[in-house]
Amino acid sequence: MARAAAARRGRNPLSPVRLSLRAVRRSGNFARAPDFAHSIPYPVAVKVMDADHKTEAGGVALGVAGRVEFEARARKFGRDRLLVQKMERGLAEAIIGYRDDPVVGPIVLVGAGGTLAELYKDFVVELAPVSPDEAMRMIEKVKGLAVIRGYRNLPRGDVKALARAASAISRLALIPGRPVLEAEINPLIVRREGVVAVDGLAVLKE
Repeated sequence: MARAAAARRGRNPLSPVRLSLRAVRRSGNFARAPDFAHSIPYPVAVKVMDADHKTEAGGVALGVAGRVEFEARARKFGRDRLLVQKMERGLAEAIIGYRDDPVVGPIVLVGAGGTLAELYKDFVVELAPVSPDEAMRMIEKVKGLAVIRGYRNLPRGDVKALARAASAISRLALIPGRPVLEAEINPLIVRREGVVAVDGLAVLKE
């Protein structure tokens, strides 16, 4: 995928979004991987770096509780390039995305995220870019995100932070030459205060 190619060239296509992955360590050597994991408080998530759809490829282990379990998981993956990440928790998981569609032009997506995002397809799409207020109206249309809007007295999430994130990824449409074909952050953990980007990808145009 273009994501890996961009990383090798030292570029981060998602840098304009200004949402960074939290507490991440990358290991290019299996022998050093446990030390990378140990530098982050357990439990951690362990991911194979070269799998674009990591969950479907069996390249994700969540809630790894200690060094022994980590080493067992790493051996099972049989890969050298591992990403070790702090387990993040919040009130809900969202997905935000961007695509430069060849027919309608740049579009932005906001929806319920996580591993079931593609199954439920609970999302809203608008032309990009959008303002935070416009993104807020998109969020209000997503049924699965009612849980962060105070549904049945559930704790409210930081909907404004989610709206700002969606607006930010939509502004990829404003980069001169529009070099990004598509981008996605999933899941984006919504907390009482703020959001945390857990995983993301970007595909550059040829």
